[in-house]
Amino acid sequence: MQRATKDVLYFETGPDNEPTLYVDPGEEFEVETQMNRGPWLDDHPDKEVLEKKLRAGNPSSGCIYVNGAEAGQVIIVRIGDIDIDPIGFTRFRGANGAMPGWLGGSGVGEHHKVVEIKDGFILWSDELQIPVAPMLGVVGVSQANTRWAHAWAGQWGGNFDIQEVTTGASVHLPVSVPGALLHIGDMHARQGDGEICGAGGIESGCRVRITCELAERPESMTWPRLTNETHIMTTAMARPAEDAFRTALEEMILWLEDDYGFSRGEAYLFLGQVLEARCTQFVNPTFSYVAKVDRKYLPKR
Repeated sequence: MQRATKDVLYFETGPDNEPTLYVDPGEEFEVETQMNRGPWLDDHPDKEVLEKKLRAGNPSSGCIYVNGAEAGQVIIVRIGDIDIDPIGFTRFRGANGAMPGWLGGSGVGEHHKVVEIKDGFILWSDELQIPVAPMLGVVGVSQANTRWAHAWAGQWGGNFDIQEVTTGASVHLPVSVPGALLHIGDMHARQGDGEICGAGGIESGCRVRITCELAERPESMTWPRLTNETHIMTTAMARPAEDAFRTALEEMILWLEDDYGFSRGEAYLFLGQVLEARCTQFVNPTFSYVAKVDRKYLPKR
């Protein structure tokens, strides 16, 4: 099985990133993700080397070229088993989008915590163990004419920080360049809504199994979509968060209209009864929203 390793890290997604792995549609491969720079490095024997290597946030493990991918298609990134590293951390620097500090400290102050991850639990303290809920923060493809640091997310995917991007989910991304140029990283062992610490959730590393497929891009699809066994989901990223919600809602209405036989008005009324939606991160340059519909309410296709 081929593996995307931590040997070459990218901190931006762009069309000039040199591919480090070539895969075929339907081929299962493994991605070994790199944990973000943080307080876990303080006692690390290779601290100086790693601090230089981790020059920015949310590194992706190279750049993955999917053979046959062309502009106008959609790449479907299927997420398989995730094996989490045994260490993680979270950190709040004292101010971010969730707790601004424009005129001084937020009142919370700077804090961090390094944790052991063992037997499916985050060992928060002697008294508290929190179950892991692993997720990939960054899954994105290159746009044709722009480069984006991995702090950002948008129509190309990128730094989603959406908890549903996990085992059993499929991430649908519009392809803009040959090979798609897929970037994967920013593993979290767990993350609460809002990602309020800024560094996590629990930042960690992992080994994750991935399979990619190609399909024609739906005419109404502009933003990334997610699917799993129970839900169909639309995503959007914007600031303010209200704009992200509106865009995710619009995308869901168009999906229901195109694929499930709803008229536009009926889709809107339908979503008024069954829509599930929330802001999953509130700290990046743009905020992430996911809108969901349970498959049990959808007509059979």
